[in-house]
Amino acid sequence: MATLLVCNTIAILLWTVISKRLRRWHISGAVAMVLCGTITGFFLRDEISEHLNTSLAEHIVELILAVLLFVDATEVRGGFLAGERSIVTRLLVFALPLSLILTGAVAIPLLGMPVFSTASIALVLVLACIVLPVDFAPSPEMMRDRLVPRRLRHGLAVESGYNDGIFSPIFAFALLLLGASNDGEVLAPIEALEHAVPAAGWAVLVGVGVGGFMGAAVRLALARDWVDAHGVRVAMLLMPFVTYECTVALNGNGFVATFLAGIAYKLLRTWSGGDDHDVPHAELALVDDLGAVASLFMWFIVGSVTALIFTMPASWPWILFALLALTVLRMVPVYIAFIGSRVSLRERTTLGFIGPRGTSSIVFGLLAFNALNDDDANAAIYVTVITVLGSIILHGWLGPRVLRALRPGGVGAAGAEPARETT
Repeated sequence: MATLLVCNTIAILLWTVISKRLRRWHISGAVAMVLCGTITGFFLRDEISEHLNTSLAEHIVELILAVLLFVDATEVRGGFLAGERSIVTRLLVFALPLSLILTGAVAIPLLGMPVFSTASIALVLVLACIVLPVDFAPSPEMMRDRLVPRRLRHGLAVESGYNDGIFSPIFAFALLLLGASNDGEVLAPIEALEHAVPAAGWAVLVGVGVGGFMGAAVRLALARDWVDAHGVRVAMLLMPFVTYECTVALNGNGFVATFLAGIAYKLLRTWSGGDDHDVPHAELALVDDLGAVASLFMWFIVGSVTALIFTMPASWPWILFALLALTVLRMVPVYIAFIGSRVSLRERTTLGFIGPRGTSSIVFGLLAFNALNDDDANAAIYVTVITVLGSIILHGWLGPRVLRALRPGGVGAAGAEPARETT
């Protein structure tokens, strides 16, 4: 484990000094880390397979997800919905549930699962939480591309920020159904709910409590000049860790708690009579940078796991499922969700196509690998790798060409503003 961590750190250090040059060549941090991780993985294959499925690795991944959820909840610009209520609502309230349903309808027959089986439904939910969350780390240029209308980019930014928080309780419930916390015994849905409801209650209590208290405290302290931006940055850095660990100690869902803490913090921190509902970037910078480094760390890990996947026989149903998740399982629900809206067919196609997968898929995949039995765990990690690598090719390399083809009349979106790059 130590050797892998050292190699990971060295790769990130090397990337930092050439990151600007790599961006000019359209090589994002995610792509660079995958390449470094894959090369390293071929030399450390035995160590990776030995240490990947350990409680230490699982806890590190859990803390990384907690940080990412907190950052996602606090850094959405332009208020909670970025001024695009209609687009965001249709993506999260209609398209996302439709994607879950369609994923189940495709996965069960394609992967040869029993139709009326609790275990099958639970495994499909786990896989859906791996392949469906949108994350722009593999292709950050999409969020700056003037070929994409500004309102669509804003709506997609909110979707990518909030969908992790929506998928987290679904993922936890699916693991409960599979008995991942009950010695491998598959639970009935009612039994799983008996575990999930108290966990959700503690998550709401701790998450809203910690986030709301700290948001109000920071706003009061700033108003009375008791603290500066440096102190607030430290507070925001520690908040997801404190929230997660306290919630888990109470047998609650730490992921939901950290996401709710971010929302509650943002609400109370920016509570005023004005129109500015954004947390200042000077206060977000430290935890945001930690999230960026954590994302680079996870991309290196998925690269190293890729070396293991290359030694396994090809499983064409799993490969096809991952490719469908990147295309059909995203685009069809988006088309349906925007029926009756003023969004044009071309814009619906753009929204459906722009759905890269990234850090969230990696984290959920690694957590599933640690929690599930051997066969299901191997399937989860296999699908994770194929999905994120496929997304790098589809959205990172082919994405700009597709967006140019979708450009109306050969004219880019006027008035578009570049979005801040994510790692």
